[in-house]
Amino acid sequence: MDQKIEDFMTVLLLGFVLSVSLAAGGVMLFGDSPANGAAPGPVLVIAPPWGPGPAALIHGAGGRMIGPVSAPFGALARFDGAVPVARLRALGAWGVRDASALAAYCGAKP
Repeated sequence: MDQKIEDFMTVLLLGFVLSVSLAAGGVMLFGDSPANGAAPGPVLVIAPPWGPGPAALIHGAGGRMIGPVSAPFGALARFDGAVPVARLRALGAWGVRDASALAAYCGAKP
């Protein structure tokens, strides 16, 4: 009987950890994106890997890639005017994040 309770508590704890991790990931992905009309600066465009890719989304929205490489899920970009968040989302981007600090770490050249 004690083994069943211990197994149940283990599953409950793992479920809780998984739920918190997924919630935190959702907040990170969708919670703090630059608003339409935000000042231009480097942004991280997050896209699904099965679509055209982040580079195609960036070019389709009128931006240019600034990072040294593109990952399957995202790429660093810069736009001449305001960041077109709504346009990027309409093209299929999962999220658009401010990447000022990240661009410095990745060695991206504006």
